[in-house]
Amino acid sequence: MAGEKLSPRQQMIGLMYLVLMAMLALQVSSSIMDKFIFLNSALEHSLANAKGASDNALKALKADVKKQGNSREGLERIKRAELLKKKTAEMLGDIDKIKQKLINEAGEGLDPKTHTVKNPKEETKVGEIMIGASEDGEGYKLKKKLDGYVNWLSTEFKDLTLPKFEKIAEGNENNPLYAADAVQKGKDFAEANFGHTPVVAALAVLTQKQSVVLRYESEVLKKLGAGDISADLKFDKVEAGVSVEANTVAPGDEYVASLFISASASKANPRMTYNGSPITVKDGKGEVKFKVRDPGAYKDGRAKAKWSGSITFKSKGRDTTFKIEKEYTIVQPVLLVNSATLNPLYRNCANPLVTSVPALGSSYSPSYQVTNGSAVPGSRKGYVTVFPGAGAKTKLTVSSNGTLVGNETFDVLPVPPPSIELANRNGGTVNRDRPLPAVTYQIIARPDANFKKALPKEATYRVTQIEVTTFRGGGSTGSRKISGGQVNLRALKTRRGDGVTVKILGVQRVNSRGQIEPAPIRNGYVSFRVR
Repeated sequence: MAGEKLSPRQQMIGLMYLVLMAMLALQVSSSIMDKFIFLNSALEHSLANAKGASDNALKALKADVKKQGNSREGLERIKRAELLKKKTAEMLGDIDKIKQKLINEAGEGLDPKTHTVKNPKEETKVGEIMIGASEDGEGYKLKKKLDGYVNWLSTEFKDLTLPKFEKIAEGNENNPLYAADAVQKGKDFAEANFGHTPVVAALAVLTQKQSVVLRYESEVLKKLGAGDISADLKFDKVEAGVSVEANTVAPGDEYVASLFISASASKANPRMTYNGSPITVKDGKGEVKFKVRDPGAYKDGRAKAKWSGSITFKSKGRDTTFKIEKEYTIVQPVLLVNSATLNPLYRNCANPLVTSVPALGSSYSPSYQVTNGSAVPGSRKGYVTVFPGAGAKTKLTVSSNGTLVGNETFDVLPVPPPSIELANRNGGTVNRDRPLPAVTYQIIARPDANFKKALPKEATYRVTQIEVTTFRGGGSTGSRKISGGQVNLRALKTRRGDGVTVKILGVQRVNSRGQIEPAPIRNGYVSFRVR
């Protein structure tokens, strides 16, 4: 609770468990079960000390009241303290019954030699006992009793201006650790603490709840004038944790993880460092966070690196330091570029590309530079549109969070010229193998089929100018330049049997950015006869 002062011994034990859980998270230990057994044993030892301290505090209160003449106020305090201890003893007894049931039914009893449960890894029976088939297990009953105990304290001793007692039996719904986990955040107290949980871990959880009950009792006893009865060790931060060998796996790989419970003393005020520099410590925990640098040299796409840390705390007036060294592997980033439509790229066109660096995973945050051209990032991570310039090649350079990850060079092709065709007023192709009626036609520029399929937004053309020449009796009857591509045979006063030749003088392409450029002409003439 706020304002608590821990003795040097309490701080020492709290830091021992802080270091122990740090070692577990780093996978230094080879036996997680042994750590659970050790943790529960230490909790039980702390619990026994706390009970003894509570009994001694009540004796001290009675002696003090007697020494002062057994005043009515003093006797009332003794009466309230005895009621508190009775309720607390009942609560602790209920939890002891559950622990004994887990030991006998799930753990198959205690080994007479080691005095530990014979089957410490059993999980299924723990779930049956604590959760039950229809949420009727001991875990749900325990939650009601613990909630009732906390509510009783707050009501019965509200005149003592106690600090607010948090609920002891909480699920994951208010735990920020699982705020983004759709599965875990919905688990209630019983499921979160006893689902898929080995016997020794369940016993440690229950013992920790007993420690909290005694801590709450001690706060009330102090307000009643029973003196300082702080327990030998107080675990005010107990969490579930998981240590994974690898977060990235492939089909056929074996996924290996270790689940454990970590406990820490948030008021022990340890000092921690990373590579010799101090780091911020909050609630007894220090976070190591750094940007991984490119080592420069790789072997088979991998490089080894390591970091070191230390945890220092006071023990018997002296600094005690634990050192930690952790090795990790840096995977060489390999840039992958996939063309969404084609390869090579087309000049002065919007060529969509998709980039990725599998080694960086979700931390991939790309930025782009283009030699001989420009780039526009897409709305999705890794997507980019490249507009090549006039050269024969374009190079795309990709960085992630300011670090170069690679580049890719592309050949650049000119846009293929369109085909010139004679079409009716609706754009339909006209058969010029036979004479045509004297109506209005239009000259259109049709894009290359493959180019249009690859980049449809780049395949827009328009005929800007033509020259129309008519022939009759073997000689020309005149020529006329016309803006656009429309040919009105009636306006030209053609007769049956006349010949018509159209020379295409200009074609333009409008790209996806609205820019206009002249387009090359593949077949510059269109000829036909009039019927």
